[in-house]
Amino acid sequence: MSHKECHDVGEWVSNNVSQQLERCVEQDCNWWCLCCNKWFCFLVWVIVTVVSWVVTTVCEIVADVIDMVVNVIKGLVDIVVGVFTGDWTRVLAGFGEIVGAVIAFVLDMIPIVTLGTLVGAFDAERKKWELRNFARDLLEKKYKKADPAGFDRMVDALGLDSGGFGLRLDAVALRSMIRSDFSTQRDGTPDLIGWLTANGLDLKALAGFNPPAWWSRDWPELVGDAGDISAADLDNYVAKRGRGDGVKQFSLFCMTVGDLRSRLTCADTHSSEVGLVFRWSVRDARLTRGDQVLINRGAFAPFLVNPPFSRTNRATNAAAATSELGMPITIGCFDFSDGMGMGISAHLQTATCIEADDTGSTVFAGQGITGTAIRYRKPDIAFKYTVIHELGHTFGLCHVNGLLRIMFTNADGEKKSAWSWSSAWQYWTNGVEAGFILDEGKMVWEYIVANFDSARLQTRAF
Repeated sequence: MSHKECHDVGEWVSNNVSQQLERCVEQDCNWWCLCCNKWFCFLVWVIVTVVSWVVTTVCEIVADVIDMVVNVIKGLVDIVVGVFTGDWTRVLAGFGEIVGAVIAFVLDMIPIVTLGTLVGAFDAERKKWELRNFARDLLEKKYKKADPAGFDRMVDALGLDSGGFGLRLDAVALRSMIRSDFSTQRDGTPDLIGWLTANGLDLKALAGFNPPAWWSRDWPELVGDAGDISAADLDNYVAKRGRGDGVKQFSLFCMTVGDLRSRLTCADTHSSEVGLVFRWSVRDARLTRGDQVLINRGAFAPFLVNPPFSRTNRATNAAAATSELGMPITIGCFDFSDGMGMGISAHLQTATCIEADDTGSTVFAGQGITGTAIRYRKPDIAFKYTVIHELGHTFGLCHVNGLLRIMFTNADGEKKSAWSWSSAWQYWTNGVEAGFILDEGKMVWEYIVANFDSARLQTRAF
């Protein structure tokens, strides 16, 4: 049981039942019976929404209990392992997981008991209804007269009349990894040895040894070719320049597959709020350059064009860059060179922000390329939104005020206020789960209609 499965139940009802009832409500009125046909459809829609709320609420309560138990157990494991290994930052992280799990459970129960989530169920259906109609109006204005047949194909592909509304996108999630024996050198010396000096890398820190404060530490995965790898093994690897007797070879991953998938699951849970549906392909990506290990946030666009990412800049090939907008990429990375932030994103075209930044500007300048990168941090309750947050930027969304809004940030240099009325409403109707507001969904669709190739909008990817 998981929140994703609970969400999927509600989405199935919304896509296969509620959307049909909404179309029934929108039909022409039978005046001879004072619009009885519309009122009947509306009544059934209300009943379906209430029943769906009951089912998903029971599911969510069970999932909340399971999540709390799992997080408490994970916290206890971190505490025990941290004590026995002397990793006190892991001990503190374990306490953070336990306390966070209990607090989140209590806070999640309050909106349920006060029936706020019932109000939220109706509000969510209303927002989906309004967003779908908004997207349809945008497409009608741009394509219905110019290409009526193409517009009809868009209606089918996007599920504007039936079959679940949303732009379906095949997306790629790459887990960055380093191989200790990868070499492009004539003498066979591993490239990693050169990277350590040329790029100022600390191998033991990258592998999770001697971590900094628990709230800023990395959680990589170190896999030895012939068993566990210790800090002493890494020292020996560096001392012998990666070769020779007694040197243990290894693969170093930026995070576990489970950690990456947890972020993707959260993205899937919230993408429908802005009319997007992702189908993820998850695979490992071996880094080939030292400057790919710690990403330079100020040069992310040029970073993306190099293998193994190989994204296209609009200045090089505009058609290919536009096509890649429909194939989002998320890169799980080790860290950023400035040690700041949880993620980074590049988006194709300039967009307009809902809220002004600290300088008063509402312009969100495009970089001519698309791609995102995230690093892994604990606890999940705070950092699970990194993928969907960065993908929000990919589709033209900016940072906003409000702790329970997915596009909120408190990063240095662009701190937003944790308070907003929209976040207060979000809490009462959805608990501690962050979300998007309707205006953000509309901004996403304005960006899609303005920048996607029309042929792509006529194609249902899956």
